[in-house]
Amino acid sequence: MSTQNYDQSKLNTIKTYILIAFIFSIIFMIAWILEAVYNIWVYINFSSIFFFGGFAGIFLIYTVVFLVLFVLALLVFMRIRRMYTAVNSGDIATLKQLNNMMWAIIALIFAGVIPGVMLIISVGPINELGQSPMTQQAGAYPPPPPPPPPA
Repeated sequence: MSTQNYDQSKLNTIKTYILIAFIFSIIFMIAWILEAVYNIWVYINFSSIFFFGGFAGIFLIYTVVFLVLFVLALLVFMRIRRMYTAVNSGDIATLKQLNNMMWAIIALIFAGVIPGVMLIISVGPINELGQSPMTQQAGAYPPPPPPPPPA
């Protein structure tokens, strides 16, 4: 799809927001999986030192928690990746379809503050793509239709 009908500077701003969210989402996914692997390593070391796995079992619980956080961050990452490919290919319809405040808040909670904030910031400009300049102004509404002719 062509992007000449859209404001190119607004589209470039959206590309930057989505790119930042994409990069930091990758960083947070790596952090969650590294923390899970670290907790497995700690569990192995504690259970071999103390000869009693009950005390070290808490680290397995932490591992499960971090693996769940990794899976949720992976879901957010896949959504951001689809938005990233849509904005780079100029597919504004798909980008608007994937744009959702709920996913931005989920990203804020599970994928980190920076990806969540970048998605929250990009919701408005994505919704404004393809609108006339008058409807983009804050508080401006399109003019009412003319009154019907007298009978």
